[in-house]
Amino acid sequence: MDIGRTDGVGGAGRIEGPQRPHKIMPPAYTQKTGPTDRVDISAQAHLVSEALSLPASRTERIEEVRQLIESGRFDTPERLEGALTRFLEENPDLRA
Repeated sequence: MDIGRTDGVGGAGRIEGPQRPHKIMPPAYTQKTGPTDRVDISAQAHLVSEALSLPASRTERIEEVRQLIESGRFDTPERLEGALTRFLEENPDLRA
């Protein structure tokens, strides 16, 4: 064993101490360099999507009302009066 050498096993080390790690950059092919893809959904498509995601109980109620309208049993005087009252409550500036 030679203890006279001062450079150690791997040679003389740096005197400045440990170095800060450098920021690792991702490969160039993963960096965004141009325009990205974009999808625009129309208002109608959005409404259709919402309608298709309604719970089953709601769609059953819609079908029930549709059948009432088709049979002529939906427009009763009580329903029309209630609808008119709600409309006037929501639009007070339309009252005479």
